[in-house]
Amino acid sequence: MFKKIAIILASLFAIVLIAAAAIPLFFKKEIEAKVKSTINEKINAKVDFTDLEVSLISSFPDLGIEINGLRVLGIDSFAKDTLANIKKLQVNLNLMTVLKGETYQINSVDLNEPTICAKVLKSGRANWDIMKADSSATAITDTTKTSFKVALQKYAIEKGKVSYEDASMGLFMEMENLNHTGSGDFTQDLFQLKTKSDIEELTVKYGGIPYLNKVKLSADLPIDIDLSKMKFSLAENQIHLNELILSAVGSLVMPNASDMLVDFKFDAKQSELKHFLSLIPAIYASNFKDLEASGKFAMNGSAKGVYNEKSLPAFDVNLAIENGKIKYPALPSSINDIQVKTKISNPDGVMDHTIVDVPAFHLEFGQAPIDGRLLLRNPITDPFLDMALKGKLDLKQLTTIFPMKDMKLSGVLDADVQAAGRKSMIDKGQYEAFKASGQMTASNFSYTGKNVPMPVSVPSAKMIFSPKNITLNGLTAKVGRSDFKANGTVNNYLSYFFKKNEALKGNFNVSSGMIDINELLGPPAKEDAAAKSDTKLTVFEVPENIDFNLTASAGRILYDTYDISNAKGTLVLKDKTIFFKDMGMNMLDGGLNMNGSYATVDPKKPKVDIDFGVEKMDIQKAFMAFSTVKLLAPVAKFTKGTFSTHLKFNSDLDEHMMPVYSSINAEGLTNIVQAVLDGFEPLNKLASALSADKFKKLELNNVLTKFKSRAGRLNVSPFNIKKEGIVMNVQGSNGLDQSIDYQLALEVPRALLGAKANETANAFIAKLNNKAGTNAALSENIKVNAVLGGTILKPTLGLKYAAGDAKAEAKSVVTQAVAEKREEVKAVVQAKVDTIKAQATEKVKNSVADKLKGFFKKKE
Repeated sequence: MFKKIAIILASLFAIVLIAAAAIPLFFKKEIEAKVKSTINEKINAKVDFTDLEVSLISSFPDLGIEINGLRVLGIDSFAKDTLANIKKLQVNLNLMTVLKGETYQINSVDLNEPTICAKVLKSGRANWDIMKADSSATAITDTTKTSFKVALQKYAIEKGKVSYEDASMGLFMEMENLNHTGSGDFTQDLFQLKTKSDIEELTVKYGGIPYLNKVKLSADLPIDIDLSKMKFSLAENQIHLNELILSAVGSLVMPNASDMLVDFKFDAKQSELKHFLSLIPAIYASNFKDLEASGKFAMNGSAKGVYNEKSLPAFDVNLAIENGKIKYPALPSSINDIQVKTKISNPDGVMDHTIVDVPAFHLEFGQAPIDGRLLLRNPITDPFLDMALKGKLDLKQLTTIFPMKDMKLSGVLDADVQAAGRKSMIDKGQYEAFKASGQMTASNFSYTGKNVPMPVSVPSAKMIFSPKNITLNGLTAKVGRSDFKANGTVNNYLSYFFKKNEALKGNFNVSSGMIDINELLGPPAKEDAAAKSDTKLTVFEVPENIDFNLTASAGRILYDTYDISNAKGTLVLKDKTIFFKDMGMNMLDGGLNMNGSYATVDPKKPKVDIDFGVEKMDIQKAFMAFSTVKLLAPVAKFTKGTFSTHLKFNSDLDEHMMPVYSSINAEGLTNIVQAVLDGFEPLNKLASALSADKFKKLELNNVLTKFKSRAGRLNVSPFNIKKEGIVMNVQGSNGLDQSIDYQLALEVPRALLGAKANETANAFIAKLNNKAGTNAALSENIKVNAVLGGTILKPTLGLKYAAGDAKAEAKSVVTQAVAEKREEVKAVVQAKVDTIKAQATEKVKNSVADKLKGFFKKKE
C-alpha cells in the first residue's frame, strides 16, 4: 500500500515538474511577442535585447521572464546617449493571468547590474521621457489592449550604476554600486513601501561644487504611500553618510502633473565632530580610524512649499561647530579652537532671497590663528558680498598636524584681504564704492615629494588687491631646473566673479633663464622603443573666458630634441585662441620668427594659421623637427645645407595635433642658401638616363623657389639651377602622398653626356634631318626635356631632346636649314651686288673724267 502511494506521489511530482518545465515553452513565443509589441506601442526609443528566457521553476509560483542584454538608446537630442544598459532584467508574472490569457500581471521586477544615465537638457527636456502619447482620450480608459499590468509586490536593483545630470539646474548625482530593494502592495491605494538602500560611492554636485564626494550611504526608509492623493510620507528613519547619521521626516504630495508640495525636516542624530569630518574625502580616506576629534557639531534644516518649474520651497540649513579640535595621535600638533557658524536660509522660495551667512569662523593651526567671515545676499539680481580673511600659516607646521608621507613642505603664507559691495557697483564702474583691499604674500615656499616629479620653490610672491585689479609683484619660482620671474595685473576679477561669461583680463610679463619642458612634463613611462615612438600628442584646449596678454622671454628652452635659445615674443589668449605676435627664437642652427594663431573654438577640430620666417636653418634638422617640412618638402631628407624661407601655413589639426592633409594651405618663398642634394632617386634616374653622374649630386647656391600648396599638392613655380655649364629649369608639383609630377628643361654641354646619351641624341636629330631634307646638327649644348613622375622612392622618367616633341624638333631643324640656305643666298646676292656696284662706280668715274677733260679744253 505504501509502495503504491509512493509511486503515485512520485508520478504526480514528476508530472508537476514536467508541467513546470513545459508551460514556459508553450507561452514563450506569446510572451516575447507581447513584450515586443508593448515596446513598439509604448516606447519612443531604440530598444533591443540579446535574448529572452521564460521559467517557472526558479520563480514559482510566478512565471519568470528573464531579458538579457537589454539596452535603451535615445533618439533626437539624445541619439548618442544610452539611457539604460541592463545585464539582466527579471520580471515575474502572475501565472494564472498568463494561463487565462488575461492582461499579464507583473508581481516583481529585478534589475541586475544596470547602468542608467538620466539627463535633463537646459531646455528642461529629459531623456527618460520616452513614453508615446496616447492618440485619443479613449486610449486612457480602454485597457483591453494592454498587454501588461503593474501589480508590484517587490522590486530590486543589484550592483547598479546610476547617474543623473540636470543641466537646467546645474545638478549632478552619481551612484556607484547601488543595491536597493523595495516591498509593498502596489495594488492598494494605501500601503507602506519598505526600502533599503546601500550605495558604495555617492557624489552630489550643484553648480560645479561637490557637496558629497564618493560618500558611502546606507538607509532604511519606510514610506507611507497614499496613491489616491499621490502623497508620500517618510516615517522615522536613519540615513548613514559615511559615519554621519541623519534623520529625514516629512511628506511629498503631487496634487497635479506640475506641482509638488514639499514638507521635510532633517537633523543630525549625533553631535560628534568626527562624524561630520567623515564627509571630507581627504580626511576619511587617510587614517580616519586613528583621528582624534572633539567638540560639538550640529546640523539641521527644513524645506517647505511648492516645487515646480517656476518656484522652489522655502528652506534653511544650519551648521555649527563649537570648541572643535582635530589631532592625529602620531603627530605632535593639532588644529585647535575650531569655531564655525553657518546659516543658509530662504524664506519664500525665491532664489534671490537666499542668504548665506557665516558671521565668523576661527581655527588655529598649532598656534597660528586664521579668522574670517562671509555674507552673501541677493545672489540672482544684484549680489551683495561681505567677506574677510586674515591669517598667517607656517606650511612646515602642517606636516606636524596632518600625516604627509614622502613629502617635505615649508614656507609662509600670509593673507589679509577684505571685500564688501554689490555687483551693480562693478557694472557701473564705481570701483571705489566697492571696498576691496589687502594682500597675500608667499615667502620661501618649498615643496618636494613622491607625488611631484621635481622640487618646487617660490622664494617670493606678492598679490595686492584693489577694487580695480589684483597686482602680482616679484614672483620668483623654480620648478626643477626651470626658473621663472613674473609680474602683472588681473584687471577685472570682480566683474569676472559676478558676471556670467565675463572674460578674465590680465597683462603679464614672464621671463626665464631656462625652461626644461621635458622635465616639466615628467619622466616618460617605462616602455620599449617602438611604443615610445608611437606616443601621440593630444589636443590642448585653450581656456575660454580668458583674455590674457603675456609678454615672454626665455634664454633657453629644452623641448623634446629641440634646444631653443633667445626666445621672446607676445602671446595673447582670447576667445579660446592663442595668438602669436612677433615670436622669435634661435633653433636648429638658425633663426625662427612667427606670427599667427592656434584656435580651439571647436576642440574637436583645432586650427592653426601661422606666418613663419626662417633664417639660415639647417635643412636636415628642420626635416627631422617639423612635420610641415616632411609633408611639403620630402626632398629635404636628401639635402644637406642651410635654407631661409617665408611660409604662410594654415590647416585643421586632428586629435593628435597633426595636420589634416586635405585642409593644408601653404605658400611661400624659399632660398636654399647653400646645400648639396645627394641620394635623391629621381636625380639618380636622370643621371642614369643621361649617362652623366654629375646629376646624382647637385650643389645648390642661392636658389629661390616659390611654392603654393592646395588640395594636398605642393605646386612649385619655375626656378633655375646652374652648375658647371648646366642650366636646369624646374617646375611641377608633389603630393602629400609622396607622388611627384615635375618638368625639367635642361641645357647640357655635350661633353658632359655619356656616349649612349650622345648616340641617342644624334640618332634623334638624324631622323628629323631625313624627314626634313636638311643637314642640321646638334650644337655643343643640347636641350633636353625630362618629365619626372611616380613617387619620391619609385620615380618614373621620360626624356625628349631639343624642343620636346617631333613636330617642334622638325620645325627647329627646318628653321636651322632655312637659316643656312638664307646665308648661302645672301652670299650670292651680295657678290652680284658688289660686282654691279664696282661696274657702276667705274662707269661714273670715267664719265666724270671725260666731263672734266672737256671743260678744261674749252677754257684753254
